[in-house]
Amino acid sequence: MPQTTYKISEARKHFAEVLDRANHGEEIIIMRGNEVYARIGPADGGKRPFGLLRQRGLPDDLFDEVDAEQAAIDAGDRNDDVGIWQGGPNDRKTSK
Repeated sequence: MPQTTYKISEARKHFAEVLDRANHGEEIIIMRGNEVYARIGPADGGKRPFGLLRQRGLPDDLFDEVDAEQAAIDAGDRNDDVGIWQGGPNDRKTSK
């Protein structure tokens, strides 16, 4: 397993590898003697594997299919002026 702690001199020699690993979600610790000198990690949260699904990727077309009902909601067609959803399949008016 690759190390996640480097001495400063090791980090300098393998800097491209350190940056690549940090970009993929790992936190790399740079040591100066016995003290933590720096931590290098992903700037945007990185690409972290998700549990048992880490070897599976999501399909690129996962969100390509457009649901007409959701599109109407997103467009505001089923909202009144205060944002209450009206006219959908579950909007039943009861008479008293």
